[in-house]
Amino acid sequence: MKSEIEAWIKQISDRPEVKAINIGLFQTGSVYQAYLIGSFEYDPEDDDWACNEDFVPEYRYLELPGTSELGWETLLDLVSKSISEIIADNADNILNHVPVVTVGFDDGNLIRIK
Repeated sequence: MKSEIEAWIKQISDRPEVKAINIGLFQTGSVYQAYLIGSFEYDPEDDDWACNEDFVPEYRYLELPGTSELGWETLLDLVSKSISEIIADNADNILNHVPVVTVGFDDGNLIRIK
């Protein structure tokens, strides 16, 4: 899964001046998808900041193949670990260009990765 997410992140060449990036997760039918948005605001006490779509990249969505049999908690853990590893690799990508990166399902709490 990390390689698919990393390839998707690399496609996003923009470097907006946002305070935070959220990798949102949701399920459509039997497939999970991820999306990326950036916000000029960040509030660690209120996850509603992630509703601000101040930056929306051209390649906003990523279908996560092979995830239909996974539970949501397992998927969240896998995506969070993948994002954490991508950031730790210190590559020149959008995730290393912003102060805050979170991951979470639209109807759940966000996990701060960075």
